[in-house]
Amino acid sequence: MKNMKKAVHRLLTTLVLLFCMSTIAIPAESVDTPITGKYRGINVYFMNQDPDPADSGKDVELRWRVVVAKVGKIDNLEFYLEADYPFLFEAGDGPLKSLGTVVATGTAEHYYVLYYRLRVADNALKGDYNVSLKWPDGEGGWTKKYFTLRVDPERPDFVIGALRTLPERLVEDTDEALLKVEVANIGEGDAENVKARLTLPHGFNASYAYSDEDALGTINESGSKTAHFYIDTEEGLKSCEYNATITLTYKEEDDEENEYKTKTIPLKIPIKRSPYLIIESVETTPATIHPGTDANLLIRVKNTGSEEAEAVSLRVFKDSTQSFEYDEKSDFVGKLKPGEIGEALIRVEIKDDAAPKKYLIDTELRALETNTDTIVIFSRTIPLQVHPKEKTLPLLPIGAIIIAAGGAAGAYSYKKKK
Repeated sequence: MKNMKKAVHRLLTTLVLLFCMSTIAIPAESVDTPITGKYRGINVYFMNQDPDPADSGKDVELRWRVVVAKVGKIDNLEFYLEADYPFLFEAGDGPLKSLGTVVATGTAEHYYVLYYRLRVADNALKGDYNVSLKWPDGEGGWTKKYFTLRVDPERPDFVIGALRTLPERLVEDTDEALLKVEVANIGEGDAENVKARLTLPHGFNASYAYSDEDALGTINESGSKTAHFYIDTEEGLKSCEYNATITLTYKEEDDEENEYKTKTIPLKIPIKRSPYLIIESVETTPATIHPGTDANLLIRVKNTGSEEAEAVSLRVFKDSTQSFEYDEKSDFVGKLKPGEIGEALIRVEIKDDAAPKKYLIDTELRALETNTDTIVIFSRTIPLQVHPKEKTLPLLPIGAIIIAAGGAAGAYSYKKKK
């Protein structure tokens, strides 16, 4: 009965081993040298990795079943594990392992377990990675097999989704433009206390303190949040896409070390083609203006933008603190291609009580974008210098002049006689 139980036990063990060997997926092996000589009959089977898949920044344990089919003794059976990025050997552990003296019985149930512990790099990406295990063949060479390990980080990961701006068409010389940036978590874990900081290229500035930062809170796995930033664009920006970056700081859910991590993601900010109108020069007639005079203001308007402007017009705004009156407060300029200059003429009356000084007159340039039929408005100021009135000698009555002349002549005659 005992012998029968042993036989049944041995049969069951053999069947389990054969089942495990048939169900474990072993990648195609590459043998550098033939299995011959003293170490012939050594078979290595990958048992498992724990965890499977491995997680970035954490350890993974590897186990192989070593079966020596040839009956006999091997004094020092060594194995060498070749593992490149993203795997690292922990301190105190290395690629070379020895099973010591191996005594083979030739039975399938007699095997040795080869164990390794590796650290997965913090920035490891999802994927399949090959490692190789080799051992001496007893004739000065090595026998090598390749095995595949799986890495699938259970951590948050981010991408930039949609970018929306207000105004919808972002152009040069814009104040307090709103950028709405969608931040999506495509990883396999929630991200807590997420904060976003926008780094702008040359020609862009934060509209005010902390307008380039936003707190997003928790972004769940497969979820997203929208970051809001307010920026200014400088005059002279060309129409193209400008490279900015968003830096995210966050904490992984259930992180026992409570460590904050960062990720920097590129962001492209588009500046669209648009007309851009400026006051090129102002000429007055007469050249010198005094209180109590009328004047013509010849205002030259230039399109320095990258798009044609249609129906360009100029309008002045009357300021109650300025002693001016206008016959017409606006004038039509016409169509201006990029680089072209047009003229507007405004007639102004300088009142007698106008103080002599330099005035700044508020104006508005208005145009229609050729391709979009969008109205664009530019606020500009023009200078106007009012000079003091010229001083003149007072006019004397004619009688007084005759008397004065006669008196002068008599005095001269008397002096000559003496």
